[in-house]
Amino acid sequence: MIYLFLVSMGFIAYTYAVFPLLLHLRARSQPVLSTVVPEHWPSVSIVIPTCNEARFLPARLNNLAALDYPASKVEWIFVSNGSTDGTEAWLHSAFFGYPDRKYLHLATPVGKSSAIKQGVALASGRIIVFMDARLPVSGNALKKLVPYLQYPEVGAVSGELVLSDPTSLAAGNFGLYWRYEKWIRENESRLYSTTGVTGALYAIRRRDFKPNRNATLLDEFDTPVRLLKQGKRTLFVAGAHAYDKASDNIRQEFQKKVRNLAGNWQSFQANPWLFQPSRNPVWWQFLSHKLFRLLVPYALITAFVSALLGEGTFLDIMFALQWIFYVLVAASYLNMPGTGNRVMNLLKVIVQLNAAALMATLHHLKGQQPPGRGRSG
Repeated sequence: MIYLFLVSMGFIAYTYAVFPLLLHLRARSQPVLSTVVPEHWPSVSIVIPTCNEARFLPARLNNLAALDYPASKVEWIFVSNGSTDGTEAWLHSAFFGYPDRKYLHLATPVGKSSAIKQGVALASGRIIVFMDARLPVSGNALKKLVPYLQYPEVGAVSGELVLSDPTSLAAGNFGLYWRYEKWIRENESRLYSTTGVTGALYAIRRRDFKPNRNATLLDEFDTPVRLLKQGKRTLFVAGAHAYDKASDNIRQEFQKKVRNLAGNWQSFQANPWLFQPSRNPVWWQFLSHKLFRLLVPYALITAFVSALLGEGTFLDIMFALQWIFYVLVAASYLNMPGTGNRVMNLLKVIVQLNAAALMATLHHLKGQQPPGRGRSG
């Protein structure tokens, strides 16, 4: 039992700590692509799918109008995906008389991937920038992302998700995770390519766009993977921001994570070549970052059971420490005194992510789509 316990703990330590450190050491020796301002900024089409989000649209359009980019080179395309809250009428009124503003209303919801496909079909820009109807972006977003697409080996460029309300408990939980995740993506990007983009802000050449399957749960993974298969990199660019606000509804945040992780399983099944080191140039990063994260829950369970059933002082101590860990997490979820601190938030993040991974695997095995919508990050 002790060997089973050590192997399980070693796997967990590798996934969360050893892999990121090795990745950083390898990436540090790689040159950073420089940002070269184009002599002539290319035309950009901003594609935004929306469903029953009319209340966000006035602020969203003001945000788009404030982008620091030649106005004559930008067009806006909104796709109302089965909206029933007056979105179509609002867009018609706001876009009337503006040739650089287009919208399409779909009477029946068709899924995000199909809505994006139909939006891109209306685009005339050389660069497609995907954004979210709810989430504003920084004024420098386009000028931060677009220059990197001058490099022919770069297929997509991703911005970063930033929490606009960092004071809430949910923001503390998610923000801690996202800073860690951002560091990994930055290093993956520098080493060669990241396998994910921020769904609320990423750019791709129109000629490189290929629509994903209509039932795709995670376009943010499938699009970079398709480009990777063509030998093109996806870069993560810090400083181009999409602003979100973490929900204090723990159940809602949990469902978002479950949906995103279930999308990973769906993409793995659709892209078996990712598991072949001869075809996947980021095979090591893919396994260590994407696949192993989904397997950590089983290592945690194995470590707990092996310590429980094993004999000896060492395993007894390890079982007691694990028991204390889970008791502290339970106390934190119950908001007991003394549990509202960064250490407890870290413990909650670890448990929540792994519980979401278990649920995501269950949904995938049952062939079910998790409820709700995933997080754009």
